[in-house]
Amino acid sequence: MSDDEHENYLYGVMRGREDPTGLAQDVAVGVIDIGHDVKIMFTTRQGSDDRIGLIESHRAPDGRECGGSVTFDVPGTEGLPGPRWTLHSLDPLHIEPSVLCGCGHHGWIRGGRWCPA
Repeated sequence: MSDDEHENYLYGVMRGREDPTGLAQDVAVGVIDIGHDVKIMFTTRQGSDDRIGLIESHRAPDGRECGGSVTFDVPGTEGLPGPRWTLHSLDPLHIEPSVLCGCGHHGWIRGGRWCPA
């Protein structure tokens, strides 16, 4: 997947064309390549700079574009649907537990990089 395809996919999610988490009302903060063909955008609540999660894109094992989301277990995420990930560090990014997509794509984000399972 090219950089433009990743960026278009991620911005499409944030515009609500695809919105796996219901976070489309929140704000995306830049596209970041974390390696292994995985890119992320942080999400914040409108009117805040506090990062509350991320949207990620990757290529599924069958080759199609795919993606998912992570909501951090931090103030400001109360009432949002889905599980929470522990945010150990924003810089470098480290979250636990691992991230597993329904397509089978699986890994950790540690040291600001994607670490395949």
